[in-house]
Amino acid sequence: MRRFRAAVAAAAVLTAALGVGTSVAHADTAPTTPAPTRFQEPRDLLRALDFDALAADGWTVTDDEEEAESAEATEVVELVAETTPAPLPAVTPEELTRIVPGIPAEKVEQFIAPLNDAMARSGIDNPVRQAAFIAQLAVESDSFRTFEEYASGRAYEGRADLGNTHPGDGERYKGRGAIQITGRHNYEKVSEHIGVDFVAHPELLAAPENAFTTAAWYWTSRNLNEIADTAGIVRVSELVNGGHHALGRRIDEFERGLDVLLQP
Repeated sequence: MRRFRAAVAAAAVLTAALGVGTSVAHADTAPTTPAPTRFQEPRDLLRALDFDALAADGWTVTDDEEEAESAEATEVVELVAETTPAPLPAVTPEELTRIVPGIPAEKVEQFIAPLNDAMARSGIDNPVRQAAFIAQLAVESDSFRTFEEYASGRAYEGRADLGNTHPGDGERYKGRGAIQITGRHNYEKVSEHIGVDFVAHPELLAAPENAFTTAAWYWTSRNLNEIADTAGIVRVSELVNGGHHALGRRIDEFERGLDVLLQP
């Protein structure tokens, strides 16, 4: 605003100094050739733009409106801060150890960051969802000891429901990742989502840098946040495992997670 008012003042001074007229030409009158104008020397123009003189003539240059705009912007920022909920604190290494007592000590620091990142990116953002997610991962990965199924995968051979329609698909696409994603169909889907070709390189799904990201994909693709919020841990377990395998342990892990995460 200060610069705008100064520009207006300068324009007014220049108009007077240069002798510019304000007549308006009409369509039914012949245009007239204006008299040549003699421009002032630069030092005269600079003298004409003396802001102290402009102020004496009634022109004011203030910061009031800039300060008002700044105050309004500050109010907007404060309003956003008040209405935006604070992010849920990440699970700490100590909490993860208490939730999953069987996790190898050397794995805690290695896995805590990708676990928290996967949860943050996938809306696993309240204690119920976090406890349910960690419980499923703990059971599927044997307390984070392995990201590849111990069995050979032959039991999945020919399972059309898993997309295993090619010879050898059962072993090639056995359970991998922190949630043990299984079957050609799931490997294809997660490849599209993550941008890594797990179909051609299924072993990459067991790499720690992919294990939690792919688990979060599986979780959100089955809408398990809402299921955890509404239907509960048994239904979550059914959708992860396809049945009730180790259901008692999944419930125990979930209840322990809630106890830890709900503590003040």
